[in-house]
Amino acid sequence: ETTRYPLEDIDCVEVTEDTKYDKDLFTTPHKDYDDIEHILIPEGLVKSRVEKLADKIFNDYCGKRDESLKIIVVMNGAFQFYSDLQLYLKKMTEYKSERFFSETSFVKLKGYVNTTQTLDGIDENAIPEELIRGQDLLIVEDIFDSGTLMTNILKHVNKFEPRSVEVAVLLHKMNPKNIKHRFIAKYTGFAVPGKAFVIGYGMDYNERFRDLSHICIINKEGIERYKEE
Repeated sequence: ETTRYPLEDIDCVEVTEDTKYDKDLFTTPHKDYDDIEHILIPEGLVKSRVEKLADKIFNDYCGKRDESLKIIVVMNGAFQFYSDLQLYLKKMTEYKSERFFSETSFVKLKGYVNTTQTLDGIDENAIPEELIRGQDLLIVEDIFDSGTLMTNILKHVNKFEPRSVEVAVLLHKMNPKNIKHRFIAKYTGFAVPGKAFVIGYGMDYNERFRDLSHICIINKEGIERYKEE
């Protein structure tokens, strides 16, 4: 019997292994069609969930801090996620009486080679001390998979004593290997199957497929076609 991944404490939308949208029912770039197995999360559902996360972030931080929230975006995968978060946060300031103040820094870290997540550590200069110490931080990441990348980021950040640190993650993979890290992002979009390798909405496979509007599953042919030696 397969042990169920513990989702009880994760405030997110669960996407199961049975969730599969036929790619023929949605618009996808012709050049990528043959490399897509199926669509996991359609663009409209992604954006609606991101808007809800933005609402939570706005309510948690707006008017409750003396200084701007420092947002650290892990590039390149989280760029689209961040862009939509920022768009919805901006819209909220237009119809709410409070103002939301933030400053954004972009950090480029490569988390994958082919389908394997690998990162040994964080360069001291990637996220400098002056960006961290005494600040309220929000780290924006596209996916929590093996847990290695986020664990290293948080270890690096916390040694410089930020005032607070929270994380916004679009996808939390139900990967048994990451349970040991006991990590749950306060702002989580979706929990997705652990074995799935996702592409689209800013996420890539060896720098391809970032421009797909939907979150898709790459097929075996696509993995082999663009595999790095």
